[in-house]
Amino acid sequence: MRFVLGSAVLLAVASIAVIGCGGGTPATTAGDAPGGAPAQAGDPATAPDNLHFIAKGDWGYSGKNQAAVSTQMCASHAARPAKFILSTGDNFYNPDGMATKANFDDPEACLIATGLPWKAVWGNHDIEGDATATRLNSPERWYTFTEGPVRFVMLDGNQPTSPGQLRFLEDTLKKATEPVRIAVIHQPAYTAGFHGPEKDQQKLMVPLWQKYGVSLVLHGHNHDYERIERDGITYIVTGGGGYPLYPCVRFPEGLKKCTPKHHFLEVDASTYGINVKAIDTKGKVFDAVTVPIRDVPAAAPEAAPAN
Repeated sequence: MRFVLGSAVLLAVASIAVIGCGGGTPATTAGDAPGGAPAQAGDPATAPDNLHFIAKGDWGYSGKNQAAVSTQMCASHAARPAKFILSTGDNFYNPDGMATKANFDDPEACLIATGLPWKAVWGNHDIEGDATATRLNSPERWYTFTEGPVRFVMLDGNQPTSPGQLRFLEDTLKKATEPVRIAVIHQPAYTAGFHGPEKDQQKLMVPLWQKYGVSLVLHGHNHDYERIERDGITYIVTGGGGYPLYPCVRFPEGLKKCTPKHHFLEVDASTYGINVKAIDTKGKVFDAVTVPIRDVPAAAPEAAPAN
């Protein structure tokens, strides 16, 4: 009983915006400018180079909550077509890593019908099967792709100390020419949620994200919504795709919002900034933020071929 009551108190506080905790250039929320407009020169959603996509995590559980999130994602796409669906991992439960009628075909039917491609990372529940590779077309455990002005780096949080992955991460960011950089990895580097922060990520990956101009890091793993700002980078946990929710139980530096709510994200990324809206199963926006684009170093030249 003490744990439940304590979690409720923590949740009530952690769901309120925390001011003055983050370092670096802060993100702007809808309340930062008169009339609710983002405090910036241009709206990313209307920028000529805008990329629009939808995202969720921790979703392939089956049941009404997963279906409700998917239904809202389909409504979002119908109103404003997305380029792809991004998943922050734990795509398939019961059985882990395997797609079934109950955890995929039925609750995701409307999204499947759109024909939108998936861009997914592997969560800890996904490694027991191959459905992330075969049904979401994401066979590699870490990979990169570009869309518009954005370089995406898709990482495997199950192997945060892998020398091969760390070389890949630095080489990819060092050679990138895109002005907008987004990293995606299932387990969170920083979190207010039930599962603790990943110390290996903090030690080995965060310095690379900082050095090479990553503006936004998308996570899952904790079944909630979180927004944390640290040293100029915005970290968002989107783990409310359908699995039963977790409470908010921590107060990390830079915490701006934490709430256990089933949801998905609408994201607009451009050189003007990155707009992120968190939307619940009723179609209501419960958090909105504009993430500023960080300065990026000049891309490293390709090595000359050996004679």
